Amino acid sequence: MKRAFIFGNGGHANVLASILKNKNQEIFFIDKSRTTADVINEDEFFNEIESYKNHEVFLGIGSNKIRTSIYQKLINAGITPSNCISKHSFIAHDAKLGNGVVICPGSVVGSKAIIGNNTIINTMSSVDHDCVLGDNSQITCGVTFGGNVIVGKNCFFGLKSAVIPGINIGDNAIVMAGSIVVNDVPQKVMVGGNPAQIIERKNN
Repeated sequence: MKRAFIFGNGGHANVLASILKNKNQEIFFIDKSRTTADVINEDEFFNEIESYKNHEVFLGIGSNKIRTSIYQKLINAGITPSNCISKHSFIAHDAKLGNGVVICPGSVVGSKAIIGNNTIINTMSSVDHDCVLGDNSQITCGVTFGGNVIVGKNCFFGLKSAVIPGINIGDNAIVMAGSIVVNDVPQKVMVGGNPAQIIERKNN
């Protein structure tokens, strides 16, 4: 039986573990410091990487930046992170999913949507038809995308935010919780409010 190794040891990692429990897999967490018997030190994991290539590795880290760093390190080591998909989600048959994708309970991915690598669609969120979610992005709980929303890489959507159909959102954008996005969003900005307005521009 394949074992499940989850990077992270906090709340998001526990969410993944709860999804994987339904598959009756033996689960281990991977973190910087060993705290319990079922936690493996991250450095030890990479030092013994050949031992883990026949098992499944998942990314249970909420921070986009940290998760992306680990994702790339795994790819460089010859391991493609597995997808963690709740059986209580709905994914259209013609949607396309990348690698290292997490889709939590109650979430919907519509027809012909494209979900990039190393992305998270959290509980009760909806990504409608023909949407694109760029690599390394995260949708938190209760977020709604209308159809044909195009999202760049490294983006973050706060709780209960919504994007109307046909909107383009640039790389490294942040949408604050509760915001309603009705206009295109450029890259490297934080937007918030209803309608969402630019609150901050990022320099890097």
